[in-house]
Amino acid sequence: MATFIKTDFGWQAQVARRVDGKSVRKAKTFKTKRDAQIWAREFEVEISKETAATSQDTMAQVFDRYGRERSSKKKGERWEIIRLERFKTDPANGKPLGEHLIGEIAGADIAAWRDRRLNEVKPASVRREMNLLKHVFTCAINDWELIQVSPMAKVTRPAGSKRRKRRVLPDEIEKISAALDLEMEPWVSEKQITGAAFLFAIETAMRSGEILAIRNRDVSGMVVHVPETKNDHERYVPMTARAAEILAKVRNGNAESDARPFDIDAVSRDSRFRAAAAKAGIVDLHFHDTRHEGITRLAKRLQILDLARMTGHKDVNELLTYYEASGAELAELLNASTSRDEIR
Repeated sequence: MATFIKTDFGWQAQVARRVDGKSVRKAKTFKTKRDAQIWAREFEVEISKETAATSQDTMAQVFDRYGRERSSKKKGERWEIIRLERFKTDPANGKPLGEHLIGEIAGADIAAWRDRRLNEVKPASVRREMNLLKHVFTCAINDWELIQVSPMAKVTRPAGSKRRKRRVLPDEIEKISAALDLEMEPWVSEKQITGAAFLFAIETAMRSGEILAIRNRDVSGMVVHVPETKNDHERYVPMTARAAEILAKVRNGNAESDARPFDIDAVSRDSRFRAAAAKAGIVDLHFHDTRHEGITRLAKRLQILDLARMTGHKDVNELLTYYEASGAELAELLNASTSRDEIR
């Protein structure tokens, strides 16, 4: 990275890079800092081109290496490997992305790939894929020294879509419960386990994966221990009386330590829930919307820091993205906590 120093004669730009194992240093002084930055950037690009010419690795080879050395150590390994394989065949300026040499691929190639993907998937998906590409190029620069500058440096990302605010309405809970046969007991079928997970998620604001991973040994009294979470931090989730009741029903008397009360895989849970929503005539409802509903309900009962501890949010601003209380609900809460003496 270039450094810039203010001197009596203007702004001095200093660039230091390693090319073929040798240190390359150059400095130049300009009247303005902007001119110094432009020169430094152009010089770095030139160095990158010289270095890149020595690397004959294709992007397909780089994707494979990233999968072996980086993706294999992540929880999201499966998604990344699938996506890396797809990158190899994705068109980018006339040929598959995987056939480009990493030393020659340019921002225009990435932009062409981005524009094509935007015709196939939503902007949020493209942004996630661009994040993965960025990590690949970062490794190629910092760890493998295949290139000096990322071709993504000037490629813009798709504009962010409006955040989802969907909650689960009371009548939708009833319809989903009926569609998943929760009126019949015991709850043993995949449909019923899906329904139980749905209700449990609303009560605890836990994610689907966290619920399906629960084992009996993780439950102690009115608390569920979540050893593995999305952000790699364990947490302890307190249960409402209703959540404890749901857990007891889905356990169905099985107290084995390793038994999973919500014994269903994520793919089956997803398909069962989608089918139930369609059968109930409910439009645009995702299982993850239970997190919005759960957090909004729990916010009426817990202080903000306690709620953040329960949901696993380290940043209160992130927690607020799930809080969807309506104006009417806030007015009801406000007036319920205000006495007539306070009004006087």
